[in-house]
Amino acid sequence: MKLAFKSSLLICMLLLGAGYGLLYHFIIMPLIGSELVHCLGQGVIFGLINYFMSIGLYKKYHILKNSNKLLKKNLNIDKLTGLLNRRAFDNDIIELPLDESYSIIFIDIDNFRKFNNKFGHQVGDIVLQKVSREISNSIRVSDKAYRYGGEEIVILLKDCNRRKALEIAEKVRLNINELNNNPYPSITISLGVASYPDDGKHADEIIKASDNALLTAKRLGKNQVSSCAI
Repeated sequence: MKLAFKSSLLICMLLLGAGYGLLYHFIIMPLIGSELVHCLGQGVIFGLINYFMSIGLYKKYHILKNSNKLLKKNLNIDKLTGLLNRRAFDNDIIELPLDESYSIIFIDIDNFRKFNNKFGHQVGDIVLQKVSREISNSIRVSDKAYRYGGEEIVILLKDCNRRKALEIAEKVRLNINELNNNPYPSITISLGVASYPDDGKHADEIIKASDNALLTAKRLGKNQVSSCAI
């Protein structure tokens, strides 16, 4: 809590107490008799009590507020990858303004099952973590990456048209290709891009379009970016 706030709060409470003392002196005490100093002393004590009670309540409020923020954040984070999770994506996608362009990139790790089946799920998890970190490092600060499910990852790019989204997708793909995955096979990804409003007027249409574009990239041989369905 900032010192300036605490000082201001203390002054306010002391003034409130002094006012209480004056009120007590001029209205109540004439009936029973007392000294002004005595009344002011009681008022100051009253103000101090209010001050410390207010500070305590303020601290408890902020502790609770920060705890709720942390809880909400943890609910939106995928523990394995550190990316946002499907729940966060579903919430963010419905809040997008309809008067601004945005793009979605669907990503799938090529041949991911082979990593799990041949080398074990622990290696598969490491591959997923490497890909997730590189994606986070490759996108803009304003972009968000989510673990959509399994080895599928989604990037949400606000204020981004298709041309720019394709550039970002290709950058991500090339950076993943350069990852050192020794002694295991190299990692590649396939990516599908769709943009609002070019590929649909509703969020679910953009999601479907980007997912279909991803399937196209897989059919065409993997390790590439596609922005159309065939």
